[in-house]
Amino acid sequence: MVTCVYTSATASYLPNARILAKSIAEIHPDWRFVLLFNDITPPEVNWSREIFHDVYFSHWLPIPDFKRWAFDRNVVEFCTGTKGLMAQHLFRRFDAEFAIYLDPDTVVFSPLTELVDLLDDHSVILTPHLTDPETGAEAVESHEVAALKHGTFNLGFFAIANNNQGHAYLNWWAARVRDYSYIDFQRGIFTDQKWANLAPYMFDGIHVLCDKAYNVATWNIKNRRVRKSSLGEWTVNGNPLRFYHFSGFGNNFDWADQELARFDEPNSDLRSLWQLYKSLYKANSSTRSRPWHWGNFANGLPITAADRKRYAQHPELMSKFPDPFTAECYRALRQA
Repeated sequence: MVTCVYTSATASYLPNARILAKSIAEIHPDWRFVLLFNDITPPEVNWSREIFHDVYFSHWLPIPDFKRWAFDRNVVEFCTGTKGLMAQHLFRRFDAEFAIYLDPDTVVFSPLTELVDLLDDHSVILTPHLTDPETGAEAVESHEVAALKHGTFNLGFFAIANNNQGHAYLNWWAARVRDYSYIDFQRGIFTDQKWANLAPYMFDGIHVLCDKAYNVATWNIKNRRVRKSSLGEWTVNGNPLRFYHFSGFGNNFDWADQELARFDEPNSDLRSLWQLYKSLYKANSSTRSRPWHWGNFANGLPITAADRKRYAQHPELMSKFPDPFTAECYRALRQA
């Protein structure tokens, strides 16, 4: 049995996924890294030359009426809605002992063997967005209120054991995010995350990992001091940094820079860490930025939220156009 690490990404996040895969390969070369690709292969990409051990496409997952399902979601809703089904696939395909998920904009800096040890006694590991109360109105609004809005736990990371308790949780969560991976704050839903709020009270074997060295990110940096030691090792509050979640890092770094300006000191080691990630991102950006395949009609025009809503609310359109991505469906939607 093997330990499988996987991520869920589109073509625009391939640079991030490469960085993550390389960091895993350096620290845990015996772990298997799988890319769940929620897109189609860009012409310039040759998967045999990539670092990923395996690439699995989201349209291979057991999702009934896949094209209708895909059409009904924006890119964030889509990529989060496939994560649970992919973990199930890893258990079936590789008989994985453990499945560890990390968002593509994450880098592992030191061994994660503690996770494997924890999964000997627990079935699921989750990390909360916050482990400390904030001080100051700006931090409370940006972090505590945001956690109330988006979910207690950050599902940019989780780990699941291949056992009965792990499957009980995973089967429930995978079904929920497949069917409800929407951003709908009025209904209390935010992609895959809000469902996990219920997990510790519904399932046995859930472990909430509050170690500050895990899942360090903009929403908790006020209480986590990131430093670089004289030996070049990254630490958090004096302990080895396990992984940093560079949430929001893509083609545009403005949002991340704004967060640092608000919640970090000038010329800090943390800013150096972000600069390191920026350089790694540029070094791994060998593919051109492309629009998301499932975000466009066959004629190349983008699918809008209004298009999705109109299709879902008109059964006659769904009956006439079982494939909503066609140019014919586009014309009908714009005339409806």
